[in-house]
Amino acid sequence: MSKLAFLYLSHINVRFIILFICLMFFSFDVFSNELNNNKLQTIVIDPGHGGKDPGTMGTKRYSKYEKDIALSVSLKLGNYISNNFPDIKVIYTRKEDVFLELNERTRIANKSNADIFISVHCDGFTNSKAYGASVFVMGMSKLKANLDVAMRENAAIYLEDNYKQKYEGFDPKSAESYIVFSLMQNTYLEQSLQLAEFVEEQFAYKANRKSRGVKQAPFYVISRTNMPSILVECGFLTNPKEEDYLQTDKGQNQIALSIFEAVKRYKLNVEGSLSLDILIDSNNIDDKIYNNVHSDEIIFKVQIATNLTSILNDKKFEDLKVEEIIVNGIYKYYVGGNKDKRIIDRIKTDLINNGFKDAFVVAFYNGKRISTKDALNLQKQNN
Repeated sequence: MSKLAFLYLSHINVRFIILFICLMFFSFDVFSNELNNNKLQTIVIDPGHGGKDPGTMGTKRYSKYEKDIALSVSLKLGNYISNNFPDIKVIYTRKEDVFLELNERTRIANKSNADIFISVHCDGFTNSKAYGASVFVMGMSKLKANLDVAMRENAAIYLEDNYKQKYEGFDPKSAESYIVFSLMQNTYLEQSLQLAEFVEEQFAYKANRKSRGVKQAPFYVISRTNMPSILVECGFLTNPKEEDYLQTDKGQNQIALSIFEAVKRYKLNVEGSLSLDILIDSNNIDDKIYNNVHSDEIIFKVQIATNLTSILNDKKFEDLKVEEIIVNGIYKYYVGGNKDKRIIDRIKTDLINNGFKDAFVVAFYNGKRISTKDALNLQKQNN
């Protein structure tokens, strides 16, 4: 540990550090709710802010602020889930305009033994030109911008009574307080990253919004949950054009539908029920795999892992030809590369059967990631 880090830690309330260390070890014992035998049964949706906490107030041209839009999007998301998957129990941390403490939000999620926790927010910035949607997972970030977002969202603590005692000295605006987050280990990080990536993809291709990528930041509300958790920033209310969009029923529906489509894909992937478009007969597909492809071709690959640090030399990859790509600081790992999605589907099935249960198919065109649906449509147009 560096001398600077030691000096920082020496100023943090000792009880606060002990609390988080205990949580770190406790997290290894919470697999009792590990997706309930690979079946999603309960999803907790957390509309950010509420009541006396308006959240981002945007340009102030509207009477509805972040708390109102977050609630509307959350309720629409919950309706999409309930209508399409009636066997999934949807729990809201709030269903009306009320103030809710941060630790109460995580308590609701943990008590319900949820399989997914989704916290819905809207972004804000001093520069009104900033726009786009972001998806966050728990983690320390080297980027000041990500920490600034977390500090702003965590500042809701100041509206709580006796917050200093409740949060054991944690100060949302103090950089020193966030050092302790680096001690925490997120048991569900890989699943959280996968869900976040699905949401990011749907924002870009379903809602046609600018995606600012999957990021990590120390949000208190997702640091204490015992299940895959993400925090979604639907867009910037400080950007007039984006605020206009998020204030409309159409915009809120598109955002909610995008998150739902991501949840649906995650559900199918986790439960192992992603159906192949076409099953093919092939006893040996290795000779059909290639990575040296032309950039103007549509290429399908299998994504097998996502991580915040490089795991390219991990033993689980030793028998595979794995490609590592870094996107917005997130390490992604792919196997194969083929124009024929049927072949890649078969590879994905083989990988799932060999322990890579989170494997799924992705598509690239001109070196950029696109949805598999768009890729198949482009192939039809070109044939």
